[in-house]
Amino acid sequence: MTAHTEAQGLALSEVETVGSPGTPRRVYAYTVIGRDDVKWERTVGNKRIVGKGVIKVGETTKSSAHARIKQQLGTAYPALEGVTILLDKPAQRTDGSFFRDHAVHQALKAQGIKRAGGEWFEATLNEVEAAITAVRNGTEFDSARTLDFPMRPEQEDAVAVTAGYFAAHGTETSGGKAPKFLWNAKMRFGKTFTAYQLAREMGWQRILVLTYKPAVQAAWKDDLLGHVDFEGWQFVDRDTSIAEMDKLADEPNPLVWFASFQDLNGKTPDGQIKAHNETIHLLEWDCVILDEYHFGAWRDSARDLYDPVDKEIAETEEPDERTTDEDLGLKSRHHLYLSGTPFRAITNGEFTEDAIFNWTYVDEQSAKSNWKADEGQNPYVDLPQMKMFSYELGDQASAWAEDGEFNGFSLSEYFRAKKLAPSSKSTEPGAYEFEEKERVSEFLELLRGKLTDQMKTKVVTGQKAPFPYESPEFTESIRHSVWYMADVAACYAMRDMLKKHSYFKHFTVVVAAGNKAGQGAAAKPPVETAISKGASTGSITLSCGKLMTGVTVREWGAIMMLRSLKSPESYFQAAFRVQSPWAFRNPDGSMDVQKHTCYVFEFDPNRALGLVAEYGLRLATAGDISPSEAIGQLLNHLPIFQFSGGSMTQLDAGELLNWATAGIGATALAQRWSSPLLVEVSEHTLSALLNQPELLKALEQIEDFRNLANSAQHVVTSSKLLKKVKRAQGGKLDPGQKKVQSEASKHRKEIREKLQKFVAKVPVFMYITDFREEALKDVIESFDSELFERTTGLTVGDFKLLNSIGVFNAQHMNSAIYQFKSFENTSLHYADLVNSDMGIETVGLWDSTVDVNKAVVADEESLALSEGGA
Repeated sequence: MTAHTEAQGLALSEVETVGSPGTPRRVYAYTVIGRDDVKWERTVGNKRIVGKGVIKVGETTKSSAHARIKQQLGTAYPALEGVTILLDKPAQRTDGSFFRDHAVHQALKAQGIKRAGGEWFEATLNEVEAAITAVRNGTEFDSARTLDFPMRPEQEDAVAVTAGYFAAHGTETSGGKAPKFLWNAKMRFGKTFTAYQLAREMGWQRILVLTYKPAVQAAWKDDLLGHVDFEGWQFVDRDTSIAEMDKLADEPNPLVWFASFQDLNGKTPDGQIKAHNETIHLLEWDCVILDEYHFGAWRDSARDLYDPVDKEIAETEEPDERTTDEDLGLKSRHHLYLSGTPFRAITNGEFTEDAIFNWTYVDEQSAKSNWKADEGQNPYVDLPQMKMFSYELGDQASAWAEDGEFNGFSLSEYFRAKKLAPSSKSTEPGAYEFEEKERVSEFLELLRGKLTDQMKTKVVTGQKAPFPYESPEFTESIRHSVWYMADVAACYAMRDMLKKHSYFKHFTVVVAAGNKAGQGAAAKPPVETAISKGASTGSITLSCGKLMTGVTVREWGAIMMLRSLKSPESYFQAAFRVQSPWAFRNPDGSMDVQKHTCYVFEFDPNRALGLVAEYGLRLATAGDISPSEAIGQLLNHLPIFQFSGGSMTQLDAGELLNWATAGIGATALAQRWSSPLLVEVSEHTLSALLNQPELLKALEQIEDFRNLANSAQHVVTSSKLLKKVKRAQGGKLDPGQKKVQSEASKHRKEIREKLQKFVAKVPVFMYITDFREEALKDVIESFDSELFERTTGLTVGDFKLLNSIGVFNAQHMNSAIYQFKSFENTSLHYADLVNSDMGIETVGLWDSTVDVNKAVVADEESLALSEGGA
């Protein structure tokens, strides 16, 4: 192509008739080979800006930029090869009128951006988008602000409800304490953007964002500096100079300050506040936002409170001490808590019901399916549906239990790997290998549908199940996947096996594990590179925790759960990594969705189905629906298929509940009543107990509680002291302080064990009354006090006080009683009796009841859905 031919093609830009001012039009930008690498530079004030590539900015009255550009360049560039269309948007202002490309040109020139001839500009795409946004909204040009999307309905609800709560609960009506509110919202809710919209609604000027996961910093910064709604707002983080921090703190513009708990709690060697954190302690904040709250305040670090067998439960389930104003050492008028885990039931009394906004996966998918076309474009269209496929690994899988014959199958044991040479570098090929390579090799074949001889004998003719890397159903979603392994050793051992495998060697494999992978968001670029390299062949990311929170990889369409996780929170936090939206906006404003469905592939059915059932139990006991209803709603939007006995079946709510109720057996039910999770022994509950001298006196009459007051006071005093010391010493304790911590843990464990003895007597009270449909707490409180005292040593009045201060964990008590009664009901069913035959319409739990008829209806509806297919 000659220069004359190119010029002739480019000169066609004025061929199109412009039309009247009211004619709908579009604005577009493109570049071509040869002009996309032209280097340029400019100086604006004291700032020197360098860049590469010039961009053509034009307008059209045609239906798309593609049609217009083809008209312009079809001769010079057949099929538009060599032409890159950068953007195509409606040229319409917010008031409905249409603007011309000349207005965009003027906005670019006003910023010192040079023309490169005609409608070509030495500019970045961000600068062009910012100019269009400024013209559309009638605002000042800001090259960083290219986002102008509105809130979704649930985000508007969150802002409205929270603003209303804060308006009604100021410090003057909260005993001088800053009111607090919780957003218990699933990933993809848009918590950063929505929190900023709340700040706008409230008129806040100084907002402090504290997080336990520093990797989320990019999201907070990008939303604030990229959206037109927050023009003029300033962002400060660890990378901002101290001089700039102080300067911005003194300016009138709204300020968002981002910090991590780890850094804020740290001190200088001489015990002083770090210089870059001094201003944080001096300002009075309009709001302190605690992000990813479940990673700190709901994670128990004192796991020596439990016997070794319970340590993992303590780590994943037991709440830590509450974060208070005193703990933070900060001054704030409001507190907003954010949790990214959708299935967390808030049962510890920290937030009242009217101080919580919930948004779950079920809420989101219901809103997506129920959106009406006449309401405009569906704002949930790009949020994919999840499906779970669960596979049994065979009869011999139980051989890989976590801790001998008394624990169930463990994927972490199944994929256990070891380092071959202590001196070898972990990233070197061959540094690690699986303890049983042949077994893992069989697993890789299973992923491709090649079954072991044992499995083949069970497959029903014509009913072979779909497998991840075999079925066309999964092809697009499985192209880019993440495999969740137990540890770094398993990640590198798996990488080496995949690279040697005849099929998987064609995938680009990246290990996002270990120190070499980078911390937080720094682990993401290598994954993006691998996805780019494997665009056609596919990619596999191996992780044992990195990128599982706070980071979005839109191309991931499937996750392989190859490690053991025991809490619904941890499990679904990882599973929802693959539910990130991936879509492009078309010229007409519609969305071109790249990912409609995403998949969770599970290889420990007992674990996976039990966790989903546990979610239903938790949600039901915290709300006004039965467990069957809660699980039925979930299965409407998260179908679960199980490969067992040689065939694949879709589960209904009743079948799923069997994993959490009758299927667990009487022995396991009895063990639940000795669980440490049933009682709440924290600084908060013990402080409340110490404020009840009469109750303490009554308890100390019982042999087990002789020194309760002293033990409780020791725990409370030590907890407060240790929190202050940790803040002052950057989280570290000296030997003397560690001894104090150990003694406090010992006292706490003793109190817990004594309370557990009382809780172990609870099942007795289920059989000394005929009122099976009433909440057990209410039944006990209506007992003859003398009978209750003979059984427990406490009066009914003492029991009421213990219950009121939160000593009994209502959520876990509800769950234990429901499982107990469901097991009992199954026995009655075998005797051809059910609750309805006995005139029972409700089943009493600990502090609530569930409707038996609702549960039956939910089971029937779920079964109908199952028979109808996904």
